[in-house]
Amino acid sequence: MLEKKRDSYLSAAASFFFPGLGQVYCGRILRGIVFLLPAFLLMLLDFFYSFAAAGSYRGMNIWVLFDAPISQTVQLFVRIVATYDAYNIARTTEKDKSDKQLNNSGIA
Repeated sequence: MLEKKRDSYLSAAASFFFPGLGQVYCGRILRGIVFLLPAFLLMLLDFFYSFAAAGSYRGMNIWVLFDAPISQTVQLFVRIVATYDAYNIARTTEKDKSDKQLNNSGIA
């Protein structure tokens, strides 16, 4: 299987701003979906509880006080882990490709 060279910094930046996108960029689609799902679900949870804060659902305003910091902290954690993982995937792909080129050229 021929793998294209991937920029590790671009991969990391893509995953930080949109968790899972860096993994998809590196060709690891399932891994990208694994990072995308928690980020998407937390975003939906925040959206739902923003209506609770506006008073659409009575009695849930206390929960919003606790949910927002926890949800934001978990989202930041997911972004950091996704960024680190995407960077390492791209670096590993670059390293494997350079190792293969060295082996094919007879230098090792």
